[in-house]
Amino acid sequence: MAETTPIRVGIAEYGLSTDGRPLVTNGVGSCGVIVLHDDVAEVSGMLHFMLPARESPSPDDPDEKFADSGLEALLSAFESHGGRRRRAWAKLAGGARMFEFDSFDAPIGEQNVEAARTGLEERSVPIRGSDVGGSEGRQVTLRPDSGEMIVNTAAGETRRL
Repeated sequence: MAETTPIRVGIAEYGLSTDGRPLVTNGVGSCGVIVLHDDVAEVSGMLHFMLPARESPSPDDPDEKFADSGLEALLSAFESHGGRRRRAWAKLAGGARMFEFDSFDAPIGEQNVEAARTGLEERSVPIRGSDVGGSEGRQVTLRPDSGEMIVNTAAGETRRL
């Protein structure tokens, strides 16, 4: 029987599960979460990123802080453990609008969701489900054994994708 202790994924981090253990992240507001799964290789990954793109590189910022470089880092690790892009699918969560600002730019949450969608599309990884937008924080769990993504909101709702 596979170990059931969840693998915790922090903000600006990714995690991999190769033994069926769930992947869990908390504090998902305007941040984005990408989960990947390959049913054949039984490899799953989760990325919790903060911003859509690395615009001004800083050596102090991990790749996982950004949707673009974080997705590339996650896919590299995913593939090094036997996962394959051509078999993989993804699900998305996050991108909430946590604060109202008077600005002409799209809210950071919307930018994060768009960056995740674009990054996955460019890499031909289909998106099988999403729980994005709104104004509430989330906790996200991926259960590799079923491929189910469970989203618990700050308002106490549970959604299963």
